[in-house]
Amino acid sequence: MGKIYTREGWVNWDWIMSDPASFVVMVGPRGVGKTYGVFDWAIENNEPFIYLRRLKTQLDLCAKPAGNPFKKISIDRRINIVPYMSDGVVSFRYDSKAGKEVACGVSLSTVANVRGVDFTGYNLIVFDEAVPMEGEKPIKNEFDTFLNFYETVNRNRELAGEKPVKCILLGNANKLSNPYFTGWKFTKTALRMLRGNQMVYRTQDGTRMMVLLQGSPISEQKAGTALYQNANKDFISMALDNSFRTDETRIKSEPLKEYTHLVSIGEVGIYKHKSERRYYVSSKMGTPYFQDYGIQLKMFQQLYFMLRVNYMTLNNILFEDYESELLFRNYIDLL
Repeated sequence: MGKIYTREGWVNWDWIMSDPASFVVMVGPRGVGKTYGVFDWAIENNEPFIYLRRLKTQLDLCAKPAGNPFKKISIDRRINIVPYMSDGVVSFRYDSKAGKEVACGVSLSTVANVRGVDFTGYNLIVFDEAVPMEGEKPIKNEFDTFLNFYETVNRNRELAGEKPVKCILLGNANKLSNPYFTGWKFTKTALRMLRGNQMVYRTQDGTRMMVLLQGSPISEQKAGTALYQNANKDFISMALDNSFRTDETRIKSEPLKEYTHLVSIGEVGIYKHKSERRYYVSSKMGTPYFQDYGIQLKMFQQLYFMLRVNYMTLNNILFEDYESELLFRNYIDLL
């Protein structure tokens, strides 16, 4: 099973936290030790951290006893971590408001309001559920907002000879189109990893590590439980495995000189043949260009709705490679 899972089958946070990468993006099944595991590591290592959520509504729920994300670990460790909300920031502390702080909770959607906060002393950010769920409210310029927040926390530490803040981004395998896969140009890499059963990828400079959890022993055990015996295939795929797999169908190498660029979105360019009624999807992009999430994705889907019709009924769209077809299906909402 390797270093990614412990002997018991949970995510191995000792191994992950020992990696020098500043950013760790982990996407995988539910309930295999992503959030709980990193909480446990931080508490065990006496490491106070910033607990980041996308939306204020999500953070507000965390400030209530019923939504306290530390409730389960408090029971297991026989401790008492209590949330206290003040001016849009949630302080998670041991026992009382005067107790030692475990984590400082903030939301990305209100990050502009916390830029004056001094985050000195926090060396870790845990961004829980960073990959948005289907239908979840988008944040304008979300990736840039995230980078600005990281800058607010990290400041000039590295210039002073200190290590950069480590940021853990956690998510379930929902739709491929999300600000973080797009912002770091990770979507095609993720697809290739899934095809090759590769779980760990590091960028050449070593600053980012991408982890796509597969073959989880815990997921295998959960497959026989009541929920998954009564859930539909799509939910099971997302919750226990991943929802990114599908079969390639229309792969062909075409000379781009026979085509005219129509539109680009995300990581693909879409071209129209100069003399015949067919299209070609390539990794070479141009303008106009649309981001593959939020309002721009919706605009693309409305403006170029006929591409969906052509793909589904006329069978006249060809693809440069497997990944380009999967990305295209995702952009037209067919995955």
